[in-house]
Amino acid sequence: MDRLPVKVKLIIAITVLLAIACGVFFSDTWQADKDIWKIIFFITLAIVGESLSIALPNQITVSVVFAIFVSIVMLFPPFTATLIITVANVFAIYRRDGKVGHIFNTPFYKTAFNASNLFIASLAAGIVYNALYMHVGDISLPHAIVPITIASFVYVAINTSLVTLLISNLFGESFGSVWKQSVGWTIQNYVIMVPLGVILAVAYQNYGYLGVMLFFGPLLMARYSFKLYMDLKRSYFETVEALSRALEAKDPVTSGHAERVGEYAVAIAEELKLSESRIDKIRYAALLHDIGKIGIADGVLNKEGMLSTEEFAQIREHPVIGSEILKDIDFLREASKIIRHHHERYDGRGYPDGLKGDEVPIEAYILAVADAFDAMTNDRPYRKALPVDKARSIIAEEAGRQFHPKVADALIKTLDKGLFNVAY
Repeated sequence: MDRLPVKVKLIIAITVLLAIACGVFFSDTWQADKDIWKIIFFITLAIVGESLSIALPNQITVSVVFAIFVSIVMLFPPFTATLIITVANVFAIYRRDGKVGHIFNTPFYKTAFNASNLFIASLAAGIVYNALYMHVGDISLPHAIVPITIASFVYVAINTSLVTLLISNLFGESFGSVWKQSVGWTIQNYVIMVPLGVILAVAYQNYGYLGVMLFFGPLLMARYSFKLYMDLKRSYFETVEALSRALEAKDPVTSGHAERVGEYAVAIAEELKLSESRIDKIRYAALLHDIGKIGIADGVLNKEGMLSTEEFAQIREHPVIGSEILKDIDFLREASKIIRHHHERYDGRGYPDGLKGDEVPIEAYILAVADAFDAMTNDRPYRKALPVDKARSIIAEEAGRQFHPKVADALIKTLDKGLFNVAY
C-alpha cells in the first residue's frame, strides 16, 4: 500500500471509515433472522455468484451476484442483508489473469475497500427499499417492482462511483474515461440482473431453497453468455494488436505510433460523445491504420529526406491496400472503411478518393487528426519532432481545411484537459 498514490489511500481510508460509521449508526436496527440456515444459504449462494465474476479492463468485474444481492435486499431487513452481502464478498474466490484470488492472498487494503464499498451501497439500497416498500420479506408483485428498481439504482450509483473514483486516481485517468471504458459494460449487466433477482426472491418465498436452485440456472446462462461475449471481444482486440505488431516489425521507426494514435483517437471520440460500439471501431482502425504499408517497399518507407513523385504515389496507396487487406474480415469491415479514408481532407484535397466534408465518415476524420498529431510530435527519418504547442497550433490553423473543425476542436479540448500522455 506504500506505493499507492496519496489520493488513492485517502479514498480507501474515507470509504472504510464511512462504512464503519454507517455500521455503528445503523447497528441498532439489526433484526436477527431466526432462520440461521436461510442466512447461511444466501451467504453461500452469494459467494458462489461472486466467485463466478468476469474480469473487465481496469480491474472492473461483473458477475451474476448482483441478482442474488437484489433477492437478499428483498428478503432480509436492511442491516441483515448488508451483512450477508459483505461477508459473501469477503470470502469469495475469484480468477483473474490466470490466478486464483481470495481473502488470504489479496492485499488487506483491497479487501477493506471492496467490503466497505459493498457495505455502504448495500445498506443504502436496503434502506431505500425498506422506505419505499415496508413489507420486506413479504414480496407482492407488481408493488415491489418500482421500490427494488430504485434501490438497485442507488446500489449501482454508489458502488460504481466509488470504484471509478478509485481506479481513475490509481491509473491517473479521468473519471469519465474510466466510466466509459469499463463501468459502461457493467450497467448492462445490472439491468439484466435486476429482474432475475426479483425472480429468485419470489422463487424462495413460494418454493423455498428448491425454488431458488431451480431459477439459479438462468443466472448461470446469463453469466455464460456474457463471458462468451467478453472472450470474443478480447480475442478481437488481441488479433488487432498482433497485426499491429506485425507492421511495427516492418517499420520499427514508428514503434508505438499505432498505440498512441489509438489513445488519442479514443479520447477524441469520447470528447465527441460517440457510442461505445463506434469507439471500438475507431480503436481497431487506429491500431491498424498503417497496415497497408506492408505493401510498400522498405526503401521508400524508410527513406530519409524528400520522396520523389513516384515514391510519394506509392505511399499514398497504403490506405487502399490496408482497406483491401481488412475488408473481408467481418469484425474489421467498418474499420477498413475508416482506414481507407483517414488521409482524406475536409476540403477535399486528400487521398485516395478526394472526398470532402460530410462525404467522409467522422471516424476517419478522428483518426486523421490523431495520426497527424502523433506524427508531428514524434521524430521521423526526415525531421525532428515538433513541440506540442506548435502541433496544437497547426491543428487549430488547419481546422476547416485539412481537418474537420469539430474534430480538431475536440482534440484541442482533450489536450487542454491533459488527457493525452504528451510532454509540453
